[in-house]
Amino acid sequence: METYFVEYLLGALDERTRSQVDAYLAKNPEAREKLALVKEALAPLAADQEAPAPPPQLAERTLAKIAAHVCAPKPPVDPLPQAPPVSPATASFGRSWWRRVDVLVAACLLITIAGIGLIVLGRLRGPSSAAMIVECRNNLRQFYVALQKYREQHGQFPDVSKETPYNVAGVVVPILNENGTMPASVSIRCPGMGSPVSCQLTLTSLKAMSDADFERYSPSLSMCYAYSLGHRDEEGVYHGPAGSRQTSWSQTPIMADRPPAEGILHNSINHGGGGQNVLFADGHVIYMAERVLGRDDIFINRDGRVSAGLDARDIVLGYSSARP
Repeated sequence: METYFVEYLLGALDERTRSQVDAYLAKNPEAREKLALVKEALAPLAADQEAPAPPPQLAERTLAKIAAHVCAPKPPVDPLPQAPPVSPATASFGRSWWRRVDVLVAACLLITIAGIGLIVLGRLRGPSSAAMIVECRNNLRQFYVALQKYREQHGQFPDVSKETPYNVAGVVVPILNENGTMPASVSIRCPGMGSPVSCQLTLTSLKAMSDADFERYSPSLSMCYAYSLGHRDEEGVYHGPAGSRQTSWSQTPIMADRPPAEGILHNSINHGGGGQNVLFADGHVIYMAERVLGRDDIFINRDGRVSAGLDARDIVLGYSSARP
């Protein structure tokens, strides 16, 4: 349940999962203490938190309902008997009624025009989401610059399993910082989730932390991004990212937008659940509308767990606090 804490605090869990976490917290004082640490670690993000995006086509659907109500034809009524001649004072009421009808017709026209205008504005704003995807893609390419430089110096991509007990996926960021290969422009927060955030922690500073501080910071080390947890071969030998090249690097994901908590088989929340950018070991990035590559779910292994893959073709990209 503790893997859900970040989504719990960000309000990203469905009602059923949130109820399970609430019940778990009610029974476990230690879990509540850990949740408080995670909340404290995420507190700086509240300063620039952005308002959630409204549901798709909310304005258009609202206008359509209003227009349907205001402009709907009235049911026919039985004709009234011929009224006697009315006085001028009473006749003014009739003129007022016709003015009211004119106002309703004008309102219908204005609502229709406003609806068309909002649809056009929505289309103009549409590329903004696409722009965030592109910006995130470029951010992942900056990560690849650091990963590639590290590989050139050490002969392999960073292997998070070697840093026990700090062997979480997010430790890739302190490893790259320690190695001096991380570009200053890299953000550990996806552009689709808000303004850039950098992580200045190095492996040395991480190892100087207390266990409690590490538990506090581990969910935010790589924050909005997932990194490869490697795999084990048939003999149980562990291999780091792209360490056993049975598949081409162009087909081997190494990093991606952060997945939801373990057990939730949805897309990343970074781009509204519409998909995720995925960085491959050869440096190219694609936006995947589904979290499945071929038949492989890139966020869990074939046993349905967030841990090392069961072979070289079983790719698992783990969230920051996930362990191989």
